[in-house]
Amino acid sequence: MTLTVRKAFGIAAAGVVMATGLTGLSGTAHADDPVKPKAGTVRPNADVYGVYVWATNVNIRWNPGDACDDYPSVANCARIVRKVSRQEIAVYCQKLGQRVSEGGYSSDWWSYAPNPHAPAGYLSNVYIRGKAKLDGVPVCPW
Repeated sequence: MTLTVRKAFGIAAAGVVMATGLTGLSGTAHADDPVKPKAGTVRPNADVYGVYVWATNVNIRWNPGDACDDYPSVANCARIVRKVSRQEIAVYCQKLGQRVSEGGYSSDWWSYAPNPHAPAGYLSNVYIRGKAKLDGVPVCPW
């Protein structure tokens, strides 16, 4: 299984996904800030990466409080803020959480996906094309 992670904002180059389809991302966080951006916000110049979700009806989860951010899991991130299916989405970073298995693959890593119209949230990397821990996507700084 191979992964193509593309920076969603930056200088135009082969393989770079520009801001098209990722409009509305705004806020006050930088990728190097030690705190999590507010739900649904990432500055347009922050590092946001395009990844491909290969499955259908994949839950992006969130819950207020620290448990979801400390250890993403189905229980800690019980609120489903949106679903994605067989499409490229933006992710901000990834972190260790609950192991999820699907289709013979497993991953302990969850990616944090910004959302301009609802709270941002986490989805298991098992549903993202690539390795269990995505190459090129940083670990969340919180």
